[in-house]
Amino acid sequence: MQRSFFTDSDVVNVAKSLIGQFLFSNVGGVLTGGTITETEAYRGHQDLAMEKHLLRRPSSISTLKKQGGIAYIYTIYGTHSMLNIVTNDADHTDSVLIREIKPTEGVEKMRERRGVNTSLRNLCNGPAKLTQALAITPALNGEPVLNNTLIWIEESNRTIVSEHITSSPRIGIDYAKDNQTGKQGARDDTTLPWRFTLK
Repeated sequence: MQRSFFTDSDVVNVAKSLIGQFLFSNVGGVLTGGTITETEAYRGHQDLAMEKHLLRRPSSISTLKKQGGIAYIYTIYGTHSMLNIVTNDADHTDSVLIREIKPTEGVEKMRERRGVNTSLRNLCNGPAKLTQALAITPALNGEPVLNNTLIWIEESNRTIVSEHITSSPRIGIDYAKDNQTGKQGARDDTTLPWRFTLK
């Protein structure tokens, strides 16, 4: 992949374009990964989801304000890692959350890491599941996802047409609204259709 893919100023376009690309990790000498099948876009400006995220995690700004093409990884509930890909330039705090992959490499190792003997469909069908399966932790925060041997995005030769990608509101961002009436009225970013899923 070219760096220009990740420095695109339109994070929504990047999130949609990541559908069908490959995500891999090589942790402990074991290759694991698969096809990206679900993403969510988060825009640093004019997106209450990201604005409020940064208010709760101000230390994240240093990672997000870098040139696109690096991993931004944080934990929720103390244990679950969330993998995001930083996009745009260093003047913005845009990123794409990788929500789901279809496993293609190292399936048995992924099952071992997950501690379950589950189907391929349920192995990485959630952001915390996929990071556990790929051994992606905050130790990899800030790692480039280009020309890297630990974690990387790889371009697929498969063309995904728009008709095979659905868009819908993002999950778990009920806080992305502001009931205070300003010059432009109350804001509600919970319904923005910035979640993309491969049919």
